[in-house]
Amino acid sequence: MMFYCPKCGTTIEEGRTVCPNCGLDITEVNPILKNAASSVNSSAAFDVKAEKRAGNPAVKYVYFVLAAVVLIMFFIAAAKIAYGGNKIQQIESIGGETLEEAYYYDLGSIYAGYAMISCALGIFFSSVLVWLGLKK
Repeated sequence: MMFYCPKCGTTIEEGRTVCPNCGLDITEVNPILKNAASSVNSSAAFDVKAEKRAGNPAVKYVYFVLAAVVLIMFFIAAAKIAYGGNKIQQIESIGGETLEEAYYYDLGSIYAGYAMISCALGIFFSSVLVWLGLKK
């Protein structure tokens, strides 16, 4: 029969009186509580470690800063795309309304659509980063 050390959770073979990992004298532990205490201690230790990682304010701060940076970068990219599209729309030919002007106008509209997509992606990725920061 194998059981777990109530102090560190290491598997201890039957017949051993000392934990090979932490050196705890197993004879001092109540035999009825050996398995119950060890399973509670090892799972509680795991939960505490996971809680410390998830509840760490520095980790949340990093996620929020990263989300803000991503959002700003996407919005700057969207502004530059929209500005370029606006400039393309304003191209005029010397001869008046031509096919090229219509083409440039439509091309500028396409750039405006790309700018909207860039804003939407920025909001999406920032939201995911904030969610990851808040998630336990």
